[in-house]
Order: sequence, then C-alpha cells, then structure tokens
Amino acid sequence: MTDMIERVAVAINQAMLLHDDYDPDLLAIAVIKAMREPTGAMYMAGGIVSPSAHLADKDYKPYGTRTIGDMAAKAAWEKMIDAALEEM
Repeated sequence: MTDMIERVAVAINQAMLLHDDYDPDLLAIAVIKAMREPTGAMYMAGGIVSPSAHLADKDYKPYGTRTIGDMAAKAAWEKMIDAALEEM
C-alpha cells in the first residue's frame, strides 16, 4: 500500500468516526486534505527526484536535501489542492 493510500484511508476512517451520519462532502474534503502533502512517489513521477533518491515513500525526507524544482513542485501541488478545497 502506498503512503498516499494509507493517508487517504486514515482520513476517511477519522471522518467516519467523527460524524454519525454519512456525508460524502465531508469525506471528500477529508480525502483532499490528506492529499495535500506530495509523496516521494509523486515527486518521482513528476521527474523531480530520481528513483534512487529514496527507497520508499516513508523513507523520503521532503525537508532534507531539496532543490528549487522540488520546492516549486511542492508549492504548486499545495496550491492546486488548496484551490480544490476553496471550490467546495
């Protein structure tokens, strides 16, 4: 299971535990918020870091050695997620 899937699963579980009734909007918001931080695999897929940069998402240190491209990609991703949340 990937880091992102685990994050989303935890967000769904927490949202379901906090609310007695099933609300798809609340679940959607929880999932989108959980996706705000890019994973190491996402950085690799975007060509920001090479596969040898880390062994697995959990081993990726996003605040370790960062390049300008790495920081720009993270900032752009976060702005896209924030924009999606503002539309709700």
